[in-house]
Amino acid sequence: MRPEKQSLTKEYLARLNASPFFIVVNYTGLKVGHLTELRKRLAKAGAEIHVVKNSVFRIAAKEAGVEDLNGTLAGQLAVVTGK
Repeated sequence: MRPEKQSLTKEYLARLNASPFFIVVNYTGLKVGHLTELRKRLAKAGAEIHVVKNSVFRIAAKEAGVEDLNGTLAGQLAVVTGK
């Protein structure tokens, strides 16, 4: 794996391990303005949303012990984590 992907995988693994929850969403069709508004609202609630490559998230989730996602990660993904 390229160093850039390793770094991203570690970053998402840290996010998953630090959060008591995560929500995976398909953001297809969501306009930039709507995503920006969603980010603002999530920030007020102590959460964040990040767009992530399926392959990077799949590896991070597996390393975090979440293995039942195989086959369900398709399309354009964003992950919500928080405190």
